[in-house]
Amino acid sequence: MYGYVRPVKGELKVSEFERFRGVYCGLCHELARRYGFAARFLVNYDFTFLAMLLAQPGPAVTCPRRCPAHPLKKTECLSGCDSLAMAADMTVILGWWKLADGGEDKSFPANWGYKAACGILKGAYKKAAARQPDFAAATERNLRELQTLEKAKCPSVDEAADKFALVLRAVGAAIDGEKGRVLSELLYHLGRIIYILDAADDLAEDIKTDSYNPLRYRFRPTEEGKLSEEDQRTIRVSLQHSHNALSGAYALLGENIYSGILSNTIYLGLPAATQAVFSGTWKTNGRIQRERSIS
Repeated sequence: MYGYVRPVKGELKVSEFERFRGVYCGLCHELARRYGFAARFLVNYDFTFLAMLLAQPGPAVTCPRRCPAHPLKKTECLSGCDSLAMAADMTVILGWWKLADGGEDKSFPANWGYKAACGILKGAYKKAAARQPDFAAATERNLRELQTLEKAKCPSVDEAADKFALVLRAVGAAIDGEKGRVLSELLYHLGRIIYILDAADDLAEDIKTDSYNPLRYRFRPTEEGKLSEEDQRTIRVSLQHSHNALSGAYALLGENIYSGILSNTIYLGLPAATQAVFSGTWKTNGRIQRERSIS
């Protein structure tokens, strides 16, 4: 998926890191259990964060499991909870649409991998959509509207980011009561941050391949995808507004066993990812750290 929503490992307690790894690995196992082995490849940090965010107060239920990545060593994995199941369902739905979008955006032969993956995961998507019909409908509606904006080369960063943000807001709509309303606000702004960071991170590549990126049309980047300092400040101020709103919503949520990890991710991880993207180090140092952070 995207991977910007992750904690700063060096600031986690040992026990917190073990819990975080347990949720990540638990989500991977839950994807395989509910949707087959191929669905494991959709596991990501963004929906690991969601699984922790949706967790109910009280101790977590874990069990030791092996996986193809670590066949000789068992890991204590989160299991048997509604938040993990919901995160798995939504991972498949959004992951399938992201693959479908990649198949539409790219031309042959670059798109064949996306189309093949969509075909392999089509059955899993249908099953997940049946389990989470409202989220599936919101995802399809907003991503199709985003595709329309892309074809029109919409220069509004806010308008494009809003469509993706509304997808994540739909997660909160699946939760009843005040918690659902707070989560809707938190996840809307998280989605907005993810979209804008991804646009900034991919700007150079999108210019090279002549792909849609709202930053291309809103600002005046160089052919190498560099933005002026003033343009970067404008984008980062917008991101900071969403981060403030996200943080305010998070403060209204009750604590659970993952609160230390969630706070790390929101207050340290997101700013660190933002800094890495705008300094141009995310695709190198950031990605290396991400791959090593659960090993």
